[in-house]
Amino acid sequence: MEHDLTKTITACGLILFLCTAVWLGGHDGYIAAMSTDVDPVRTIIIDAGHGGFDGGAVGVGGLVEKEINLSVAQKLESMLAFLGYDTVMTRDEDEALGKEGESIHGRKVSDIKYRLSLLESAPDALLISVHQNFFGGKAEGAQIFYGPINPESRSLAEMLQNGFKCLLQPENDRAAKPAGSNIYLLYHATRPAVMVECGFISNREEAAKLSEMEYQKKLCFVMASGLAEYMAE
Repeated sequence: MEHDLTKTITACGLILFLCTAVWLGGHDGYIAAMSTDVDPVRTIIIDAGHGGFDGGAVGVGGLVEKEINLSVAQKLESMLAFLGYDTVMTRDEDEALGKEGESIHGRKVSDIKYRLSLLESAPDALLISVHQNFFGGKAEGAQIFYGPINPESRSLAEMLQNGFKCLLQPENDRAAKPAGSNIYLLYHATRPAVMVECGFISNREEAAKLSEMEYQKKLCFVMASGLAEYMAE
């Protein structure tokens, strides 16, 4: 118990230190806050969900999921790169992946299989997929799903879910959940893989926050802290 508490305090202290550096000094402050370089220990694949013809869910005020996903993913990639980790983006613009010229269903299947192939072909890689949730008008808060094959997926997901409660959403009592077969990317991943549903774009108040650049940075701080804690272990 004492060992776990020490790790938690250390991780929280690290992320608070880094967050303060970024908020006060921007990227330059962030770099200055790092006393030593971090050696990359594995490739972090950052997946901005949907893209191109597949816009994902459409939320309050016409908010399109694929656009929020990409914006958050780009900020997360920038942050992790500053930390010294090797990063790969599945997409860095508004595009679908995989083959073209097929039916809509076929293109979606090709797209998701391509994303999975990137994860499975990268040596010692893990994946964090960025999405937005949609369910009614009152549901709110981040929800983390994890791949059921690799046990490390659950460990990472629980660190991320706990991070959202501790650092950003104190009212969020959700638990990380295993992905079912409907989440193909996670369900078939043999490497550590999680999906972060950052919030509900069907909730008017949360949709407004998810559209804000500063709130997106906070989401990324939480995800980066969870990844840093996972890497440290």
